[in-house]
Amino acid sequence: MQQAGRYFAWRRVLAVLAAANLLLPWPAPAGNRVKLHGFITSRTDEGVVMILDDRLELTPASKIYESAENGGKKLAASDLEPGQLVEAEGVWVARHKFFAEKLTVDLRTSEKEQRGTAYLQDEPPGNGQRAFKADGYWLDIGAATKREWNLAKCAEDEKSDARLSGCHVKYTGIRESNGRIAAQDVELGESAPADAYKLPHDLAVVRGADPQTGIAVLEFRRGEKVQGRMKLLGVDSVQQYVQNLGISLLPAGSSGTRQPLQFRFFVVEDPTINAEALPDGTLLVHTGLLGAMENEAQLAFVLSHEISHVLQVHYWREVHETRAQRVSLIVAGIAAGAFVGDIGVFLAGLGVASVVNGHQRDLENQADRLGLQNVIEHGYDAREAAKFSQLVIERYGDRTSSRIWSNHDSSLMRGSFLTVQLQKEYAADHFETAKRDSKEFRAMKADLGPVKIE
Repeated sequence: MQQAGRYFAWRRVLAVLAAANLLLPWPAPAGNRVKLHGFITSRTDEGVVMILDDRLELTPASKIYESAENGGKKLAASDLEPGQLVEAEGVWVARHKFFAEKLTVDLRTSEKEQRGTAYLQDEPPGNGQRAFKADGYWLDIGAATKREWNLAKCAEDEKSDARLSGCHVKYTGIRESNGRIAAQDVELGESAPADAYKLPHDLAVVRGADPQTGIAVLEFRRGEKVQGRMKLLGVDSVQQYVQNLGISLLPAGSSGTRQPLQFRFFVVEDPTINAEALPDGTLLVHTGLLGAMENEAQLAFVLSHEISHVLQVHYWREVHETRAQRVSLIVAGIAAGAFVGDIGVFLAGLGVASVVNGHQRDLENQADRLGLQNVIEHGYDAREAAKFSQLVIERYGDRTSSRIWSNHDSSLMRGSFLTVQLQKEYAADHFETAKRDSKEFRAMKADLGPVKIE
């Protein structure tokens, strides 16, 4: 009764604040009913659930249900636990304090049975006889594992060295308490086709100089015709640092693709906190992203995430699996001296909108898992990935944007997903001695100087 009374008292306070136009501005006007999506990352002693720093207050009046896919039955607050994906409906009453009137729980995210599909980014030790990495997990192979290990199908003419990296793997298994997957079924198949790594419309990305100003640019060419120019950051030391870091993060299996890839990392002048990976291995890192970064571990994760989009052929998979129509080329050649004003609009016009706005949720989650695994193997503190999500939430609040790092809801979802992934596999103190920063990163930030961030 005391908690229920507190709930109705809050509602009266909010009504008074609304009438007086004194509602809090972050992360949405207090009193306005909104929805939050994210994974429960912890529970407090009082039974309150947390999604990163956001405290979801529950009272006896709060309605808690399974999602419709689970059956939709009513749940109790005691049924909530870390790792569950929830949709909370309610109001913000203070900074990081959310009053949940309704909570819908997707219990499928708590299921131990796992199934997935991925392209191998590393060469399996011992040809994967006992265990190997796939899809951001370690798959353990046991005597009862059913294996369809078609080496000949995987290593066709284009892969004459018979390496398994780049080959396709499908699996089912049971998630163990240490986060590893006890594989039940594993199927090895052929690698992605060569055209999965090509840009649409026979485009090519070429480094050059603007003919009128001499400014360093990236040109998007279709034959001899320039479709657009992006202005490169004119600080060579920053360009070289990002290129060196990106190359150092490439998984060992990145050379095992059927189409040889040359990964190239470019810093482009754009104030948004974003980065894009084009299918051919060209990665665009915005100056706004570098300006917002706090340490090298955060940047290493973002680059690893984008590298995984390329190696998992996510653009090709979206086009191929959903049978979506590729967007027609709508950007006419840009006059000499003119530059792309909005990278997102430009790339959408080329038919690759998903590399700017984010891929389908399951593909983004896969890139996050693989990105985490990659930075851990390179000795970085993977907790910084989730911390960067929190930094973006603090900066933008409830700003509505399609940018992958600047929407409160998507950043909350991503940050909580990353946190839960680490909680499943590592002890709380596992990363205490891991690398977070470097003198090279600090030198890069000094050379970058103040930049505009939107």
